[in-house]
Amino acid sequence: MASPRPQRLRVPASTSNVGPGFDAFSIALDLDLEVRWSPADQFTLERTGALAESDLRMGQDPTVRGMRRAATLAAVELPSGHLQISATFPPGRGLGASGAGLVAGLMLGNRLTGNKLSDQILLDEAIQLEGNPENAVGATMAGAHWSIANGKNQWIHMPVHLHRNLRLLLVIPPYAMATKRSREALPTSVSFQRAMRQAHRPPILLEGLRSLKPELIRLGIEDDLHVAPRLKLMTGARAMIDFAYEAGALGATLSGAGSALLVLSRTGEVSNLETRLRSRAQRLWGDDGLVITVKTTNRGAQFLRP
Repeated sequence: MASPRPQRLRVPASTSNVGPGFDAFSIALDLDLEVRWSPADQFTLERTGALAESDLRMGQDPTVRGMRRAATLAAVELPSGHLQISATFPPGRGLGASGAGLVAGLMLGNRLTGNKLSDQILLDEAIQLEGNPENAVGATMAGAHWSIANGKNQWIHMPVHLHRNLRLLLVIPPYAMATKRSREALPTSVSFQRAMRQAHRPPILLEGLRSLKPELIRLGIEDDLHVAPRLKLMTGARAMIDFAYEAGALGATLSGAGSALLVLSRTGEVSNLETRLRSRAQRLWGDDGLVITVKTTNRGAQFLRP
């Protein structure tokens, strides 16, 4: 095999769950994880931008894991090189950094070992490595999707229509939330009544996102299973959600497993809401917290010119 050329690819972040869509619903965002690879004598890893705060060892890094998995499936040894990963969003905030990294690594590893794997295999492997579908689907397919298993290791990913005037805000605290810790906070069993209430909500939420009717979004985005126990782990999160509603939000909940919060708004109201949320975050966390307005994106993971 000829010596590989430098590579560059960009993968979108995503918000997931969105209330009752636990491990099923994702919305791709116009925040990017960017990966650059260049040939070198040794395999080295450099994280820059907001990812510089990550303390994962090389073997734990999602992009490295994805690259190695692609090489294993292709039965081809990875060429050595320098890997640089950067992002405009911090890890451990429920914004799909792990899913985006796995997708990037699988795509890059596949290209560096001869493009032997299909797009479907790459997506299925990303889901398998991540343990759930939503962030891998958001990173790969972009847009908004609701995923459901269709047999062992098979999935159906249904597109979800979002109103054109829907805008999303992210309230990003200065602390991360480990996925393992957030999973441990979940109940191991629930009552029939709680399960029934949860089953009622997804179609109401999806119609609210399609029609942008506030009463449907607020009813549908509530969650009885994962949001409440996780909010207890996050300083100021419950108060911030309550404040977002007081300030005019259409809906507010955790982004993924946290620690970021997702706030929904209309186009014409998002600027005022962002200002009020930023003022509140400043009082809670000083200059260390972030409040940003993001858009959904229909641009999935793709290679760029190096």
